Amino acid sequence: MQYKVLFHNGKPIPAPKITNAITEFNPSYDRTVRTIIEGSNILTEETFKKNAATLLPNFKMTRAKKSPLFGIKNKNGQVNDPENKLLHCWDSAKEELLFVKSLLINKRIEPRTRALLLLDEETKKQIIHLLWNAFKKLLPITMGKNSYGLVGASKILFSVIPEIVLAIDNAEWLKVFQTVDLGDVINLMANEIKKWEEVTEKYLDHCDSKRELTLPAVYNVMAMNARP
Repeated sequence: MQYKVLFHNGKPIPAPKITNAITEFNPSYDRTVRTIIEGSNILTEETFKKNAATLLPNFKMTRAKKSPLFGIKNKNGQVNDPENKLLHCWDSAKEELLFVKSLLINKRIEPRTRALLLLDEETKKQIIHLLWNAFKKLLPITMGKNSYGLVGASKILFSVIPEIVLAIDNAEWLKVFQTVDLGDVINLMANEIKKWEEVTEKYLDHCDSKRELTLPAVYNVMAMNARP
């Protein structure tokens, strides 16, 4: 398998280069992601709405009137969701998401930032299956005239399960991963991170000097850089 995010021409991207990429990343987005990770230790309807409403505007997914997520924002802790899209998302996917969160909490993985690699294979497989089902339930809600819903659904899931899910934009779906299966992306990400750490003998999350970012959050920075 050819890895494209943490490897270039078959060689691992050096850890200092990844650290620089994190440091140079969009400051507003970086702050938002760190806030999301900190605020996703628990999962309720309130935290689901608040985290999604915090993250989505940073991807400029809520500005266009034609967007299925138009108008959603978190203003001083108050969620603005004019068409109740987030409520619909929560009602549709809460069963799977609450189950995923309970599995993660019960495993008591430390540090949480490395959960993607520290989970036993059976639990990881179960979680990915649940997330794939949740993802499919979100697609009809996040789908618009110019969007199949893949981007919005992945970003909403990342906002509440950031230790496992990757937030994926259109170019990444089409050019980097070339699939519409979130489960395939999560498995690929986990395998690539594991391979990178084996080859470099370093921890990917340690490329974040603050040690706050989850493995998918660090991987996301490099996935954006891997876009053509």
